[in-house]
Amino acid sequence: MADFDLATSFIPSLYKPASLLPIAKHRESLLYTIETHAVTIVVGQTGCGKSTQLPQFLEKAGWCSEGKAIAITQPRRVAATTVATRVAEEFGCTLGQEVGYSIRFEDVTSAATKIKFLTDGLLLREALVDPLLSRYSVVMVDEAHERSLSTDVLLGVLRKIHKRRPELRIIVSSATLQAEEFLTFFTAEDTATAKDASGTESGKDAGAIISLEGRMYPVDILYTESPAEDYLEMAIQTVFDIHTKEPEGDILVFLTGREEIDKAVQAISERSAQLHPRAETMMPLPLYAGLSTDQQMYVFEPAPENTRKVIFSTNIAEASVTIDGIIYHRNTHRNAHIKSLSNPAGWASRARTTPGKCFRLYTESDYTSLPQSSIPEIQRSNLAPVILQLKALGIDNIARFGFFTSPPAELVIRALDLLAALGALDTYAKLTRPLGVRMAELAIEPMLSKALLSASSFNVLSEMLTIAAMTSLGGSVWIEHSDERERLGDERAGNSRLRKGTISRC
Repeated sequence: MADFDLATSFIPSLYKPASLLPIAKHRESLLYTIETHAVTIVVGQTGCGKSTQLPQFLEKAGWCSEGKAIAITQPRRVAATTVATRVAEEFGCTLGQEVGYSIRFEDVTSAATKIKFLTDGLLLREALVDPLLSRYSVVMVDEAHERSLSTDVLLGVLRKIHKRRPELRIIVSSATLQAEEFLTFFTAEDTATAKDASGTESGKDAGAIISLEGRMYPVDILYTESPAEDYLEMAIQTVFDIHTKEPEGDILVFLTGREEIDKAVQAISERSAQLHPRAETMMPLPLYAGLSTDQQMYVFEPAPENTRKVIFSTNIAEASVTIDGIIYHRNTHRNAHIKSLSNPAGWASRARTTPGKCFRLYTESDYTSLPQSSIPEIQRSNLAPVILQLKALGIDNIARFGFFTSPPAELVIRALDLLAALGALDTYAKLTRPLGVRMAELAIEPMLSKALLSASSFNVLSEMLTIAAMTSLGGSVWIEHSDERERLGDERAGNSRLRKGTISRC
């Protein structure tokens, strides 16, 4: 990794100029639609330029005048950081000035920032301080089709804000055909109101849909003849087959999580030494949420001469992010997030800069048996953090809150019971003061926030801070080298058998 220079220009040479992107010819119609409609749904395939160009169109059209700013949310922090970096270079400014980003534990913005990229969760946090998001003239929810928990909640909050701030422009960007659902969600009440007043359906100024064509290249899709018994080993072997038999081009491999990715990176590093000395070398790189921003940026840098990048990633590379040079893509049926046709179909369309091949390590019949769409996170996740945040926003009646997809009553009741047991809610399901309010201010799980706030009473605040930091890290605190993996495993097992005492040092 020493060969990479993060100080150099981020925009790879393969990127087309902004004027050649498909969105360029829609500039005037987009600006007119956004000006005349409170809600705009933009449907465009990956690579059409909606994430990078639309915010710049809006800034040049004057939507950042009078101290206002444009917020663009992303479901993942790697998308927020990389897209912001790209836009800053196109804009011609230092990252953090006119163009910046804000993710958990990292705020690269300033008073001069006009275009701000941030995660859905961070914008929800801002709403705790500024419930009407008054500093923004436009809020764009990018990749809304991914339906993350924070995205669904943010859509509901924006709908409430829209009623109080009709001048706020809301843009929902999606790569799927859910456009009508998004539009109906925001405009149903406006249409009903217009119909009551005039006797006919109006509401045409409430929202509109614009479709953009993508910049796609052909992809050859290959399936296995029979299911793999050890899909990780088969994935590694497929990488070597591609490396030895296929022309040059980088490889993107989707796996389920950090453990599998670390194993794959180690296996490629060890086995590549057995290749012919004159063969092109392989550079395995990990990409997952637990990595720092600088570590994630390595995958976007061009590989050294006679070197093929092999990127092992979780689904954070699934949307918004374009990694140039990827020719070969491989995914397995065992991926935790492959629960519908929408995921593999999206991966097959990742050829944004050149033709490629997609190796699916499952049978074609397995693929066709997948449901059309996956269950949204809000219908299968712990809702305690969400409800705590909604309570802090002054939304007490959770049952009447406008979720894009209503969560099961059982999950809501379970979350309310947990928050009440922790003391965050009183007998009337109201946020308690000061405990409930302080718990909401901490961007961590409610049980962990309660433990932190109570730790000083038991004189274990230092220890609890350490535990909370380790729990919230998102990655491993253990520095693992290949020759020490076994020894560290034994040491961890020994640590887990400790029966008494506290962790006071790391």
